[in-house]
Amino acid sequence: MRKILPYKVRMTLVKSGAQPELLKEINCARLLEILQETRVVSRAELARRAGLSRTTVGILVEELLRVGLAREVGLASSTGGRPPMLLEFNPDAALALGAQMTDRAWHIVLANLDTQARRRVSVRIADDTPQAAIAALQEGVTALTEQQAPGTILPAIGVGTPGLVDVHSGVIKSAVDIGWAEVPMKAMIEERLGLRALVANRSKVGALAELSQGTGAGRQVNDLIYISIGTGIAAGIVHQRRLYTGANSSAGELGHVTVLPDGPVCPCGNQGCLQQLASGPAIANRARARLREGLPSILGRLAGDHPERISAITVFRAAQEGDTLAQEVVAETARHLGLAVANLINLFNPELIVLGGPVGRRSQVLLEPLLEQVRRRAMAYPLSTVRIVTSRLGPEAGAIGAATLVLQQASDLIFTRR
Repeated sequence: MRKILPYKVRMTLVKSGAQPELLKEINCARLLEILQETRVVSRAELARRAGLSRTTVGILVEELLRVGLAREVGLASSTGGRPPMLLEFNPDAALALGAQMTDRAWHIVLANLDTQARRRVSVRIADDTPQAAIAALQEGVTALTEQQAPGTILPAIGVGTPGLVDVHSGVIKSAVDIGWAEVPMKAMIEERLGLRALVANRSKVGALAELSQGTGAGRQVNDLIYISIGTGIAAGIVHQRRLYTGANSSAGELGHVTVLPDGPVCPCGNQGCLQQLASGPAIANRARARLREGLPSILGRLAGDHPERISAITVFRAAQEGDTLAQEVVAETARHLGLAVANLINLFNPELIVLGGPVGRRSQVLLEPLLEQVRRRAMAYPLSTVRIVTSRLGPEAGAIGAATLVLQQASDLIFTRR
């Protein structure tokens, strides 16, 4: 839900003669916020919590009932007098579209007002062009929405993409992993789908997913960092339960932090970027290089005697089975990643760090050597309050987080729609 104006601000608007429709929208949004928090409440309690008259609340509740956001569920017990009718929040009154782009696929969900995925679909992207990505997104959205009741879907879509994204313009400034630069993603989606598009980096929407319904841990913290590890590495930073994007939306480019000054050259032009040392491809490439040295390993067997099929997940599996070569690769990865994570802890003092993305969420074998490195390098005081875990959310996590971008503006979209 969007942030509601404080009561004093609303009263200032009333006294200054603000437009009645604006006041109605503000007050409806406030009642909706209370209803969502309490789940079941009487009109009298709504009036008390909102600081509005019972007459005003009675009128506004009729609007909430009309659009389906509230429903009457019976009478409360009474200590005398007529028992009040109870209202229940209906999270399925409106649904939000959210989509996350992986390397060659979209994961798309329809999420309700509680950010619970009600329907989901995955669609392959034919090639690496933005046009193919948009076409696949349209295919998936059509498949999700064509059988949905009219008027239940909010007229917007949240989108998480690779690369450095300007969240204001919706332009992907650069996505070196897939060779994109200056792609007007927001404009392309809006033209093709006819929906308002809210576009952000996929690590940022992943952070929102963890905040709203991740491991259980995310719901109870104010400051967390979500590290997405896949073909690249990026971080979504949440401070006081709000996403931090930076001055021009580029906060969280963790994959391009230098951890080895004379390391391999990165497509960004720098040397020794974390992405070149701890991403999925980097882990797989290091394992293949060790195999070419003739070191014994079960990696070849796990990859069906096709070394080109070795992935980071193959390396993790071999390490879990006690393979020495794979364990050495994991330990080296942990050294590089641990250096970056320790710096994050010292800089941001988070309560929770979540490893996610297609590689990160399956990196349990990496956790212990990573924690060992972090303990060596992070300052003791900020380290004392942080937990580091792997995400329990599946591949649709980013799509749920992207839907959250829409749900943060649900009040505007609902009442404008109606």
